[in-house]
Amino acid sequence: MHMNKANNTETVESYRFHHIDTNKCRQCTTYDCEEACFRGIYHVINKDSEPKCIVIEDREDRCIKCHMCTTNCKFGAITID
Repeated sequence: MHMNKANNTETVESYRFHHIDTNKCRQCTTYDCEEACFRGIYHVINKDSEPKCIVIEDREDRCIKCHMCTTNCKFGAITID
């Protein structure tokens, strides 16, 4: 299980139990979080400029905390409570 705590709380966007360090997302070019989550919880916006992973809010309740997203994110941007 990949459970890196976000380094900079100013760039962490928190949802009910997902936390995404959007500063780490900016480095991403593969968007593995979208592909890893079989529940379709994540979406990456601004792929052509500054990528940013977001949780599709009406889907967060679908999460079963399998941690596929946290293990597939190369930058450790996602944490789950």
